[in-house]
Amino acid sequence: MSEKLNLDDVPFTQSEMELEARDKRRLELFIDAVFAIAITLLGLGFVAPVVQHSNETLVQSLMGIAPKFAGYFLAFALLGIMLNNNWSQFQNIAYANWALYFINILFLSFVVLVPFATAVWTTYPDNTAGVLVFHSVMFIAGVILYANWVYVRWRPYLLKKDITGQTLKEIAYRDASLPPASALAIVLAFISPILSNTAYLLIIVMMVMALHQRRRRRTSHES
Repeated sequence: MSEKLNLDDVPFTQSEMELEARDKRRLELFIDAVFAIAITLLGLGFVAPVVQHSNETLVQSLMGIAPKFAGYFLAFALLGIMLNNNWSQFQNIAYANWALYFINILFLSFVVLVPFATAVWTTYPDNTAGVLVFHSVMFIAGVILYANWVYVRWRPYLLKKDITGQTLKEIAYRDASLPPASALAIVLAFISPILSNTAYLLIIVMMVMALHQRRRRRTSHES
């Protein structure tokens, strides 16, 4: 079985801990609200085409904005992954301090930029500079999200007492999936802007590997 962390030496008084716990809940609500707004803004980027009333012209118009649909679904999926990873972090965080607030506010500042970055990318899908805007925003957001968990791991008194070392590692592994994928996308953008978007498949590969490792550990424990 995984050993639990020793969090008995908490540098907080009881009243300070209660205050930090309330602040942590407010931070979680704020994060959820910002993600909801960012995801909504993605959808607001679409405008119904104004064409002649014929199937042919309408289909041609919709085909013309196909890159926008691709960008919408990719950005939506990546925002969903970041939201899930952030949620996993806070499920295991007991208290928040000013530094944790600052890191998450900085993280959210790039989350809000995702709709703009997506619009630039989908407007210039075959332009290196256009796609680099999107990949760069994703890279920086992913690095900050990972740094958020590193910060908490260095200060175990912010974590819940029943968290295990294995849980710490699993969350860190999932958080580490976006930075290398977006970094690879940045490199590929100089070779082929369109091909660079496939780099995000690396996230799926890392998630599958993490799931496989978890199953192997469960099998070894049961045996």
